[in-house]
Amino acid sequence: MGHVMWRNWNKADKTLLGAAAVFLFSLCLRLQYAENAWAEGFLFCAEAALVGGIADWFAVTALFRKPLGFPYHTAILPRRRETFIKASVTMVQKEFFSRRKIIHHIEKLHVLPMLMDWLHEPSTRQQMLQRFMGYVRDFLVRQNRQEQAEMLAEKIRENLLAASPDAFFIQFGNWMKESGKDKEFLQHVAMYVRGRLERPETRSSILGMLEQYEKECTKSTWDLLMAGIAEALDFVNLEEAAGLMQKQLLRLADELAEADSPLQREMLALFYEKAEELGHNPEVRTLMAEMKEELVREIPLTEAIARTMASIESSFREEEPDTVGNLPMLRSRLMDIFRDEYARCLEMMDTDDHLKDTVEHFLYDIVVRSALHAQNMVGDIVRDVLRRLTDEQLNHLVYDKVEPDLLWIRMNGSIVGAGIGLVLFTFLKVVG
Repeated sequence: MGHVMWRNWNKADKTLLGAAAVFLFSLCLRLQYAENAWAEGFLFCAEAALVGGIADWFAVTALFRKPLGFPYHTAILPRRRETFIKASVTMVQKEFFSRRKIIHHIEKLHVLPMLMDWLHEPSTRQQMLQRFMGYVRDFLVRQNRQEQAEMLAEKIRENLLAASPDAFFIQFGNWMKESGKDKEFLQHVAMYVRGRLERPETRSSILGMLEQYEKECTKSTWDLLMAGIAEALDFVNLEEAAGLMQKQLLRLADELAEADSPLQREMLALFYEKAEELGHNPEVRTLMAEMKEELVREIPLTEAIARTMASIESSFREEEPDTVGNLPMLRSRLMDIFRDEYARCLEMMDTDDHLKDTVEHFLYDIVVRSALHAQNMVGDIVRDVLRRLTDEQLNHLVYDKVEPDLLWIRMNGSIVGAGIGLVLFTFLKVVG
């Protein structure tokens, strides 16, 4: 038990105990040899060493607690903890993280080259792409699809109604040309007409028209005579003519449905030419205005926009999409656009010196402002941490940092005390 306690003592405690033992030994020696000057001097020095050790032990202990319960001007650190905390915060902010030191260290950093190296890494580009797609997906998911579709449809209708009929139909015609919808529409019309033409009823109708035409052209006696002779000699076969006409019409319908065929181009050119001529007719312009308003009101814009938004949202929810319905996959297209724009921005940063200087100044300003803001944050953190400590924890925090120096202060009390005692004893003997 005593051995364990002895190991827990620090060297200052052991020195003080040693000084007390030396004092007792010197006292016994002095009592044994009362007339001996060496015994008297030895006791004088031992006494001074013990007093110096006890005085410094009291002084060091009084910094943290009340030695022997002495209440006056002791336990200085617990009593002055707010002053200590304030001084610690000031030291951290003004010395360790001063404005001058912060700016000095930031000036040594090459922020822009570090940023550019990081942005050029493939993993960074992939992370940026994933974040961008995540933001787009979250934005689409958060939208009220029906509400947004109605709002967009209303805006489109307002713009279309505000446009003049000429501009409306010109834009509509340009869109038809550029998108190829005019050819597609004409192809559908030609296929529909072909389906009607190839019916037996169509051949019968053509035959009926030929027979009616024959009747109208053979009203005189001479015409009837010539028609009878031609029919008797089989010069004119109306059924065969009707069949030939049906086949010719089917061929024209097939050519009209063929993409970029001469007949199709000619028909479209004729259509746009006549449409332009009709556009200058006042009655036609009035009719176009009425048609535009009716068309704008009847177009199911809300349903079309809602379906488009649903398709876009569905495309972003898929892992490896190719298409959604007949729409191109916007997710893949957006990814390609982002990659291209990302590479273009990096190229501009590498080649444009003015842009590079602007970005570097901006980054430097942000870093400095953030660091100066962190200066106050560090002070607040230090203040909060120290205030949460108990008195005992605060004592240990400070004592553990300066323990070797405090121990040497206590030991120096005994050493210096013994030295001063020797000097005083020698002085008294010389003067006496």
